[in-house]
Amino acid sequence: MSSMAYTVPDLPYPHEALEPHIGAETMRVHHGKHHRAYVDKANAALAGTGLEDAPPHEILKRLTEFPPDRRAAVRNNVGGHHNHSLFWESMVPGGSEGPAKDGKLMGAIRETFRGLPVLKDTIKEAALSQFGSGWAWLVHDGYRVLIVTTADQDSPLSDGLQPLLGVDVWEHAYYLDYANRRPDYVDAWLNVVDWSVVEQRYAAAPVPDVSGVLTRLVSVCGTEHEFGAVTLDEAREHATELKALTGWGPMAKVGAVARGWSDLAEQMRKHDVATVAELDPGIVEQAAQELWIIPPGRSMV
Repeated sequence: MSSMAYTVPDLPYPHEALEPHIGAETMRVHHGKHHRAYVDKANAALAGTGLEDAPPHEILKRLTEFPPDRRAAVRNNVGGHHNHSLFWESMVPGGSEGPAKDGKLMGAIRETFRGLPVLKDTIKEAALSQFGSGWAWLVHDGYRVLIVTTADQDSPLSDGLQPLLGVDVWEHAYYLDYANRRPDYVDAWLNVVDWSVVEQRYAAAPVPDVSGVLTRLVSVCGTEHEFGAVTLDEAREHATELKALTGWGPMAKVGAVARGWSDLAEQMRKHDVATVAELDPGIVEQAAQELWIIPPGRSMV
């Protein structure tokens, strides 16, 4: 076995530190026994593959490279190791109030959920909706934050999503403390979330490389501009001109593009930016696809 075999990470706090929300005995069993089992089986599943040293997050993006007779063991156990490693780091004794009110994560949360209370309600609903064992996650898809569920030890990484925060709803995560009362457990878990860690993950989440699309030339109000240099007023004016042409002969389909320019102008207004280049990369890519600056689903490379 490789000298770089996976190991169970140390907890960043004592077993009893999350009480009364999560008990010390639950932490001992969950961290010391269940996580240990995932690590041991993950190392066995990767033995001889040449990927023994690969980080778990890379393995979970490459599951299709494993033969079918080994893939399930890799998915379940490397996933279990990675999911739990994120889980321990996501909690802190005493919890935290939430993301910084003027920070980028809170801005993304407002975009999708209007605010932290709705996010908490939604992740709880997702956790309760997961039939059997699994997880509810706050994830980043390159454009926005959203909530998804995964079964067993599947990882959002395998679906191209970046996990920011996950609540474990396997029974071993809560049964000693809450028996079958999963709603009570999720409420308690929300009291120990470390939002500063979630903010760090959001800041590090991969985003589209839009450097190429920002320099592409577009015609705006009869003049060529680099897409990234288009201003709010220019986007609004171009949308207005296109709307005036909607429905006329060969321009009958121009309405969709006009709406795209209106949507782009609204994003610029909402985010208080002077040019397209100042928008978040995910918003830029979406706008470029809506406007056919890059065809939808096609790479910008």
